[in-house]
Amino acid sequence: MEKNDNNWGMVYARAFVYFFFTLGVASVIIFFGVRSIHSDIPYKSVFKLIGFKVYNFTGVDSEPTFYLLSIVVMSTFVAATWITFFAYKYSRHIKIQILLIPWISLILTSPIFGLLYSIYLRKPTDFIIQYPSNSREVMWLFYKTDALDGLKLGWLAAIQSFPINILSYLAFCSILFIGYRIFSQLGNADEKEIAKG
Repeated sequence: MEKNDNNWGMVYARAFVYFFFTLGVASVIIFFGVRSIHSDIPYKSVFKLIGFKVYNFTGVDSEPTFYLLSIVVMSTFVAATWITFFAYKYSRHIKIQILLIPWISLILTSPIFGLLYSIYLRKPTDFIIQYPSNSREVMWLFYKTDALDGLKLGWLAAIQSFPINILSYLAFCSILFIGYRIFSQLGNADEKEIAKG
């Protein structure tokens, strides 16, 4: 939508609902589909490749809800912001935008993934037991470090997580393209209605 449109809030809300629903369904289907095919953890390739000697991603498999939710919410935020404020303004480069949006979402989700990993691995009660005098400071130091590691290594984990990475990227780009088509038609219908009124 153009900046001067008065209904950007409604467009954003519609886009948020659309992307949250479609990305949520796609993430659940892809994650559990790959897990059922592999019959073990979908991120097994991450263990074998460089950069993750210390990290163990079994938490993603045993407790996928928060990890998938973090991906869906952040990707929804990025996609709804893009469709509302940028897609139509810069429509000449729409294909490039669609190819880049998943990477932007990945970068923004990576620290959240790192934090969730840290919380899954180290519960707050562990810090109280191990560091009774300054448990809060130590806990936040660990959480901050893992969030920054998530930011630094999230892209590497995504690249190495075959076949989930390819399927997720294709699904996200397809959902963005379909969303762009849907919201461009809605925008045209709204403009015609305004012109009649």
